[in-house]
Amino acid sequence: MNARQTAKNEIETSIAKKTKRLLNLNTREKNVRIIRWIRFRDKKLRKKFPILERQNLWGASITVGSAGMMFLTASAYIAELIPAWVAIVTNAVFASFLHEIEHDTIHNLYFKDDPKKQNLIFWTVWILRGNTISPWYRRMIHILHHKVSGNKDDIEERLIGNGMNAGWSRLFAMIDGNVSAILNFRKLARDAPKFKRKEIVRESWPWLVLFYALWYNFLLWNVSYYANHWMGFPISLPFSETLETIRSFLNLIGVVYLLPNWIRQSSIQIVSSNMHYYGDVRGIHQQTQVWNAWFLAPLHLFCFNFGSTHGIHHFVVNQPFYLRQMVAPFVHPAMKRYGIRFNDFESMLRANRYDPEPT
Repeated sequence: MNARQTAKNEIETSIAKKTKRLLNLNTREKNVRIIRWIRFRDKKLRKKFPILERQNLWGASITVGSAGMMFLTASAYIAELIPAWVAIVTNAVFASFLHEIEHDTIHNLYFKDDPKKQNLIFWTVWILRGNTISPWYRRMIHILHHKVSGNKDDIEERLIGNGMNAGWSRLFAMIDGNVSAILNFRKLARDAPKFKRKEIVRESWPWLVLFYALWYNFLLWNVSYYANHWMGFPISLPFSETLETIRSFLNLIGVVYLLPNWIRQSSIQIVSSNMHYYGDVRGIHQQTQVWNAWFLAPLHLFCFNFGSTHGIHHFVVNQPFYLRQMVAPFVHPAMKRYGIRFNDFESMLRANRYDPEPT
């Protein structure tokens, strides 16, 4: 036997032994190893870039910077310096930064011992992302989500369609909060002890209510206008100039605020609703998959690569979103090696069950 064949046999033997060891690991040991990989890379990055330790500075800077850029973009559009599509895309991206800031603040990653500053962050991100529930209420349901992910009482994920059968009802539940409420409130009231319909309605005031009032008016006025235009303006309305002024105002708000937030919210809810498993989840190992297929890039643009990185968060919750992005390329191979699923799109056809339903 020549040296090349001997080396090949040794490599094959080594691979076989490693494969056998992986197969012999139980789920808990796999979870521990994934967590170690995440923390190892996190520690290395913090050591290499000491400024990453200044989390309060990062949180405040991203909040102020993103809010400022949204106002600057809106001003540029109003001044006719940029087209509508640039304003929509830009504000949707910066709104996604604010969503991540809210999520990190929910986990006390910024200003942990300063409730006033946390409240200021919450007010800022809520006003600029008006189509969301109150951050204070979301803190409750998100912490609950980590405790009961994939179960009936996971309020947060079920509100965005997780566990529903594929179809039009689920699609509209993912892209419209009011449709989701109509479809899910009764089931949630039955399944989730911590869900209170009156409480979530109260926590919608004022910004969620204001957003949807503007949103539905924006849609109604434009659908009516363009339908009338398509038919050759057979309907002549009184006070047409006043009505056109109202439509122009709604369109302005639509470009700089309504459409960016609808795109951002729909993107993250489509991704989150489908990358979480539901119904037969048995522990953290089965709570999420990794969605990082190339064709998801348009959705990931508006939800800060959520599908590719959120699974990491389920293993290590006390990690800021920007560090989660930085560790992902290093951690993904370990997650795959220890059995975390990648791009399991078939789960969408089985209502997010981890395994096919028994026959």
